[in-house]
Amino acid sequence: MSCKQIFSIFFITCFLAFSFLALFGQISAEEFAVKAPDDYSKKAYYEFILGSLASNERKWEEALTHYQNALKYDPDSPYLGTQIALILIRLGRISDAISVLEKTVRQNPDYTIALIALGEAYNSQKRVDDAIDIFEKVVKIDTPNKDAQLFLGTLYLSKGEIPKSLSIFEALLQKDPENILALHYIATINVKLNNYDTAEQLFKKIIEINPAFDSAYVNIGVVNENKGNNVAAAAYYRRALEVNPHNLMARERLAVLYISDREYKMAIEQFKLIQMMMPENIDIHRRLGLLYLQEKQYDKAIYDLRIVTEARPDDISSRYYLALAFMEVERYDEAIEQFKKLLANDPKNISAFLNLALIYSKQKRFTETAKVYEELLSFEKGKPEIFVYAGNAFIELKNYNKAEEILLEGLTLFPDDSDLHFQFGIVKDKTGKFSEMEKHMKKAIELNPDNADALNYLGYTYADKGINLEIALSLIQRAVELKPGNGYIVDSLGWVYFKLGRIEEALVVILRALELTKDDPVIYEHLGDIYKEMGDYKKAVSAWTDSLRFHEKEEGLKERVEGKIRDLGSRQSDQ
Repeated sequence: MSCKQIFSIFFITCFLAFSFLALFGQISAEEFAVKAPDDYSKKAYYEFILGSLASNERKWEEALTHYQNALKYDPDSPYLGTQIALILIRLGRISDAISVLEKTVRQNPDYTIALIALGEAYNSQKRVDDAIDIFEKVVKIDTPNKDAQLFLGTLYLSKGEIPKSLSIFEALLQKDPENILALHYIATINVKLNNYDTAEQLFKKIIEINPAFDSAYVNIGVVNENKGNNVAAAAYYRRALEVNPHNLMARERLAVLYISDREYKMAIEQFKLIQMMMPENIDIHRRLGLLYLQEKQYDKAIYDLRIVTEARPDDISSRYYLALAFMEVERYDEAIEQFKKLLANDPKNISAFLNLALIYSKQKRFTETAKVYEELLSFEKGKPEIFVYAGNAFIELKNYNKAEEILLEGLTLFPDDSDLHFQFGIVKDKTGKFSEMEKHMKKAIELNPDNADALNYLGYTYADKGINLEIALSLIQRAVELKPGNGYIVDSLGWVYFKLGRIEEALVVILRALELTKDDPVIYEHLGDIYKEMGDYKKAVSAWTDSLRFHEKEEGLKERVEGKIRDLGSRQSDQ
């Protein structure tokens, strides 16, 4: 919500403390007795007293019955009519209250208490023009009534009739230069007109009159936000909180400023204090949950976002962030549950599908991964990356025909997508079609010279086959430049050095690859091959043995490496 929107709400509502509900108690039993004509019956007065007692105890239905009984004995009493209307308002029966008040005003056109109640009732029903007509009458009948004039000014303001509202407030200020509410409304009008300096001076004048008026500090803070001076704004919000620690608007605005300055921990502290004052406020739990997520305090994020989703089962975004928090702490089954609930409410939520597939992939549940992507592709074909992900899922399942089918559809829609050509090249490689693999990898690189994966794949394939080694070296060196922290690509560089006979360089690079990726069996295998070539058979066997610890990651590696260990053992025996 913008600062101006805050003002638009605040300056229309903050004054209405003298609303129609505040009219309760204006008619005391003594007043009724004094103002009542001599012929009022004792029964009317008795019922009035019972109604007042019931009203004081907030027994509205009982109070209504007694006042209605009193009105039977005194049907023309404006006091009773008004009191009945106020009780009806308490009970939410606004239309009935308006009917009673309209009758009362017709019979007693100068009775200001009934007029004020009627005007406010009209306003509550968005009948602003009718409310204005009523308050125009009130200020003519009761000129000194400052509250009525203020209310009339706010009504014109709510309609955007600034000149009329301003003239009312300024007239009040001429008669009473220290009228804080008049100053407040004139200041807020200046905010609306972008006269920020004038507004700030007026709010400061309010503080001079009443230094404990915390809302003025808040308003100066909002003015400074509008002026782009967030440091000053924060200072005024803090001052408002010194005056009144329970000023929720000041605390919330201060928290929002902390967020804009990326001071998330300080924002959390403010929202935690708000939460203590408003423990049932779900929006505060949501904001805290998102801030905890931002700060990687995932368990706390889960706690608050769970409260939100339990209170608001259809809150899709909160459920999405809750699922992300579960993902971050690797509570994958709970994350899956949340994404499925989300998709039940929003069956085409692409982000939920993608994250659900990612979880299945992390769990090596590639059948479920593929199903998720197929369902996603049933309604979303406008994103090439989805075809890439789906194709990769079927490659993991070794269903190369299905992978090729999906990737071909993607290439038909997006013929110039580098990643689609890269993935399609992998399929061709897996199915033994080297020339087609080479064609699509080159196309991927042509479309995106910074496609490090394509550069690495083609270069490594050349090196592994012992062909085009200088080209392979150039391709892989470029890939390493793009992704220097990728252990697999660094391993490729070491491997091409090995194939080029640059054994010492190969050893240095492979050892660096192992520092980056400590659990890849192929890198250990390569290290063993290098040690073997250097004649250090003990280290070769040790590296190959380490490779076997992770053999499940690479199909066929176990048999291949065990064969190398046997061959080396046989060779040493022959010697």
